[in-house]
Amino acid sequence: MANHRKKPKIHSVKFNVLMNMLLTTSQMLFPLITLPYVSRILSTFGTGAVAYVQSVVLYFSMVALLGIQNYGIKVCAMVRDDIVELSKVVKELLVILLVSTSIVFAVYLLSIFLIPTFSQQRTLFLIFSVGFWLSSFGVEWFYQAIEQYGYITVRNIVFKFIGLILMFLFVHQSSDYIVYGITVLVAGYGMNILNLLRLRKLVDFSIRQRLEYKEHLKAMIWYSIASISSGMYMVGLYQLVAKIKNVLIKAVNSVGNVMLPRISYYKANGDKQAIINLMAKNVNFIGVVSGALIGGTVLCSDSVVQLMGGKDFSGSVVPLMLAVPAILFSSLNIALGNELIADSREREWAILNVIGFTCSVVYAITFIYFFGVAGAAISNSLTELTVLVLRCSRGKGFIRQILPQTDYHKIGIVSVVSVFIALLLKSQLAFTPGFISLIVNGCCFMGIYCIGLVLAHELFVAEMIHSIIKR
Repeated sequence: MANHRKKPKIHSVKFNVLMNMLLTTSQMLFPLITLPYVSRILSTFGTGAVAYVQSVVLYFSMVALLGIQNYGIKVCAMVRDDIVELSKVVKELLVILLVSTSIVFAVYLLSIFLIPTFSQQRTLFLIFSVGFWLSSFGVEWFYQAIEQYGYITVRNIVFKFIGLILMFLFVHQSSDYIVYGITVLVAGYGMNILNLLRLRKLVDFSIRQRLEYKEHLKAMIWYSIASISSGMYMVGLYQLVAKIKNVLIKAVNSVGNVMLPRISYYKANGDKQAIINLMAKNVNFIGVVSGALIGGTVLCSDSVVQLMGGKDFSGSVVPLMLAVPAILFSSLNIALGNELIADSREREWAILNVIGFTCSVVYAITFIYFFGVAGAAISNSLTELTVLVLRCSRGKGFIRQILPQTDYHKIGIVSVVSVFIALLLKSQLAFTPGFISLIVNGCCFMGIYCIGLVLAHELFVAEMIHSIIKR
């Protein structure tokens, strides 16, 4: 019977954050390990072909998923204590996904055979069609909604290792790019098969229920619009800068990403104060970590670019410094966006993302014309700032309740002072940009920054010190 079905254990937010940070780290390390190897073996043609097919499949999947990643987390988290209602919601969403994925997949198949550039890599496109379906039915949103971040992390890391082993075993020459595509597929989507198999233990498909789709579809249209438009923010003229910035944003959002299911759960139970407390801690964490990453990147931008791209990319140093403020703005946008989603204001969330996309186009055209690559970086940071200002103006009441529990002013002052002192030290040390310079200057900045936060009695750091002493 449904009522006898075992409920999964819900861990603390701290545990979820730790697991998500491990997951984010593994997702960043996997490309760092594989890219040098496959670039040397497969050359630009092989790696480019796989990357191209992946990007095309990603866009098709984005349309087919109808914003399910955020919407599914929200609606399942709200009813996670009621196995009957949870089963009903999951079945409704799976039926909607089946229909949308079938329609988009039909277009995908036609495109493979009718568009010449797609036809050239038809084999790869057909292989990645498996990933297309696994992406739709990997039900990652369900496991995030019931906060199974331990399971998600372990499973993800295991399949990353399997993909890595397969790559080293079978990818040895330039003609092996098809095999490499399969290893990427295994590493990226293989775990979704386990998700589907395990789903029957957590959702009761035997219950006969009248399924309803209308309300889901109305909301998912807005989620889909928001998902697609937010995916188009990126200006594509400064790839190295964008890659570095996106890695840093992922590091910050390893915490923010676990908040949506918990906020949705609190919302469903009417615990407004718990939402305020959780959001305040998240915002404060974003401030502390963003301050460290932005300050450290500005200080060490020459060394970062030298290590990641080499001398040919020296022109990316200034754009990188101009792009990193987006780390703070983007992370705050995601945090505040989670509150909008949990509050069933998905239409507002989607409209703000569309406005952000429109602004990014206007800013890019304007600033790139005058400043080139630096203009692309400016436009990206300015887009995120514009959306953040709009989000804050729309949620003034909620922001006022959060701010008293944050130390944003202390974080800002400590960040600026730390960068200034570290720059003075850097001018005296005068290392050539590279690994040694990055380590020395980075450690100097982080030491000054941490000491400054302690002396300022910043809330997040003070709480961390207190919890360590208490143990």
